[in-house]
Amino acid sequence: MLNSSNRKSNNSLKMNFISGSAKKRPLSPMRKMKRHTFLDISSAGDFPNIDILIDNQKLIRKLRDNGMCDAFGYPTSIKRLLCKPIEDIITYGNQVLRGLVNNNQGCRNYYGMHRTQYIIQYSIAYTIARKCDISIKKVFKKYHTQLIYSYMNDKGEAKTIRLALYPSFKRDKTFFPLWLRKIKQDVEYKYRDTNPLKRNCYICGNPQHHVMFHRKRISSLHMPYSNIIKEMIRINRRQICLCRECFIKVSQNLLEYNQITKRKLT
Repeated sequence: MLNSSNRKSNNSLKMNFISGSAKKRPLSPMRKMKRHTFLDISSAGDFPNIDILIDNQKLIRKLRDNGMCDAFGYPTSIKRLLCKPIEDIITYGNQVLRGLVNNNQGCRNYYGMHRTQYIIQYSIAYTIARKCDISIKKVFKKYHTQLIYSYMNDKGEAKTIRLALYPSFKRDKTFFPLWLRKIKQDVEYKYRDTNPLKRNCYICGNPQHHVMFHRKRISSLHMPYSNIIKEMIRINRRQICLCRECFIKVSQNLLEYNQITKRKLT
């Protein structure tokens, strides 16, 4: 039987990354073999073992703030949507449901999202029932479990909308690893783009000894333009990366224009 201190630490742990912290629950030998640092994706293998828990009480508070349930998680009608057409009410339910479900599909207790879906489903049904002044039983009998509703849009076209209910809540263990790997790739890509000194020399392609050649605004330049300024205006750049040798040559205007433009910008 757990003592009160252990229960308190377990209840306060809302997000649990398996990274070897002393405050986390004991790991089995197999889990110890699989644990990796959260941000070190390169050393974590194909799929690092990332263990994240959904804060169900926080989800309930969010739904309560949206007017979809009470403090105990019982569904209620959304009063602010009573003046909206039924298709807008169902659309709002889909937005909330997809936003909460899709962002948590990699969590260990993802199976608990069925309660969130239940609250949203019945909240939308209660809203429609109150708007049409009918019982919740008649709403499901008329619009079925998925709340299928047909209507005419502004262009006079027949449309059908339904509540996008999920048939199961099976955890996707690759969700967070793929997400983290994509973030790392995006960061590296942006880093290369925002660090022009990482590029090769624009003229000769030398990968070392880089300096930046800057030009003024066109309104501040004087005619006639030097060859390097002409090229920078052509490619719409205020600065380009050059090696030291090419920098000296273009500063003294020793290169012909065709010698500068023979390489493409990389």
